[in-house]
Amino acid sequence: MGYTREKFAELLDVSVSYLAEVERGRTSISVKMLINICHVLGLSADYILFGDKRTEDELRLEQINQIDEQYLPLLDSVISELLALSK
Repeated sequence: MGYTREKFAELLDVSVSYLAEVERGRTSISVKMLINICHVLGLSADYILFGDKRTEDELRLEQINQIDEQYLPLLDSVISELLALSK
C-alpha cells in the first residue's frame, strides 16, 4: 500500500499528529477508528490485531455488512427459510 503518514491520516479523516501519537503508543484508538483502518487497508481486525488471516465466515459477514439496508428484511427472510429447511 505504501501510504505516507499524511495520506493515511487523510484517508482516515484524522490529523497527522493524532496518527503519530497512535504510532508512538501514546494514544489508543477507538473501535470505530479500528474499523476505519480495516476499511482503508482492506484488512480484517483479526489480521491487524493478531495477524490472523480472514476466514470464510469473516468474509461472508463482511459481504453481508455491505448489503444495502433496504434488502436486510429480505436477507432475514431468506436466512429464516434456510434455517427451517435445515431442521
